[in-house]
Amino acid sequence: GSSTMRSENDGNKRPRGNEAAAHGTVAEADVTDVTSRLAELESMLRQALGRIGTLEKKNKAMERETRALRMDLKSLQGENQAMRDDMDEVKEENRALKWSLKQLASQVQESWEYPEEGKKQPYEYWQNKGFDYRYIGDLNEGFFHGVRSAVSDLAHGVCDRVCIGMLENDSDEGRMIQHDASLDPHWSALCQGFYGRINPHGTGINIALEGIQLNKDVMVLICGSLSGRNVREIAFTRIEFTNIRAAIQSLRTMLRRSSLVQSLEWSGIPIESVDDMALFVQMISERHSVLEKLDFGWNGDGNAQALLAGVDLSKYKSLDFDGNNIQTNGRADIPNLIASNSPLESLDLDSNNLNDDDAVLIAESLSRNSNLKELRLCSNNIHQRGKSALLRAMKDTSSMNALSDSNHTCEVAGLNLEERNYLGPLNRAFKIHNLMVERYRSGEGNVPYFNREMNDEGSVVLAPFVMESVHRRHTAIKERYGYKVRGVSVLGLLYELVRDWR
Repeated sequence: GSSTMRSENDGNKRPRGNEAAAHGTVAEADVTDVTSRLAELESMLRQALGRIGTLEKKNKAMERETRALRMDLKSLQGENQAMRDDMDEVKEENRALKWSLKQLASQVQESWEYPEEGKKQPYEYWQNKGFDYRYIGDLNEGFFHGVRSAVSDLAHGVCDRVCIGMLENDSDEGRMIQHDASLDPHWSALCQGFYGRINPHGTGINIALEGIQLNKDVMVLICGSLSGRNVREIAFTRIEFTNIRAAIQSLRTMLRRSSLVQSLEWSGIPIESVDDMALFVQMISERHSVLEKLDFGWNGDGNAQALLAGVDLSKYKSLDFDGNNIQTNGRADIPNLIASNSPLESLDLDSNNLNDDDAVLIAESLSRNSNLKELRLCSNNIHQRGKSALLRAMKDTSSMNALSDSNHTCEVAGLNLEERNYLGPLNRAFKIHNLMVERYRSGEGNVPYFNREMNDEGSVVLAPFVMESVHRRHTAIKERYGYKVRGVSVLGLLYELVRDWR
């Protein structure tokens, strides 16, 4: 019994020291093995994440390269088209030169004389009509000399501009060359030159009539002789029409038959009748897809508002509404035109009655425009609120994104704003650089701003792109403007980003 009991007790004995140690070693080995495997898994995950990060960077780099290639392709296409246009222009200029040489050759054996020289009335004729020496001087210089020069240039094939009438300056204000029957032969000589002597090739001829009275018959004669000719610009400035409706009708007929006219000026000729203004609006509407430049200044608020409301101005490259005393009263024709981002490059609104509310609306529209290059707002009723809105439209420093999205193409003239977009494609680069310099000098630096603007979520991912951007802008500005950018050096900005962006 005792041996049996001992045997059972022996079976229940605890392991001795060496045996316990052996068991402990096995358990520790198991833990070490698991830890090692976890470490290997963690390493593999990190490597995988690293490869993912590398692939993401490569993918982004490829996206940038693809965008760059697309931009290069687009640029090459544009350059190719520009070369074709240049070739066409050279061919057209060559044809124009040949035509001019032919005209000169036909006159070289002749001693040219103004055909109507004998019909020019003497000094006493005008004096007996009550005109003083100043008027007679204006008549000789502005009319007779202008007509004679134009007829000569047309006859010799070298005429690219005809200017008849009073040249506008401060001393001429209110002075006008009056119509007289004795001037008719000279108008006929000029218009006869228009009929057969305007060069049909090249860039065309510009016609400017200013400070002169025109009756119905003379206006019909002028417009009839210009119809279908190579006229590119025609300007009527401070003209006194004896029959303004008939004048508009004659001009309308001429424009219908002259597809090459690109620029029209009707300045200082207020149209009093609502019906006559409606006819004028209809005339401009018919030509809105052909005309590129319209100068409609000093005609009054009513005329300007009728034109703004009644004509599609979305095709024009240059519009001039200066001196019309425009008062919008809440109408948004002008801001809407700017916001449409039409091909418009120049808009002159000097000497009107635009106020701060108008300026705020214009500022908002500028954020959606990348084509307008010049906006003139001198001599309006715009004060600090309007100026601040316009300045913010060009340089919103509330965040880097807001600054980048500001308008960098339009130069606002006439308000003495602190910011001017006069550096072309480098406007954005200069503004961003200057903002980074201001933040750097403030003591807080750029990184806290970037973190806040990114809400601290993944902002560090932006670091290499910002650094690349700083370097690229610095290089572009240096290549364009010389030794270095004013302010803090590029190394200073890069060092701050590397040091602080964790």
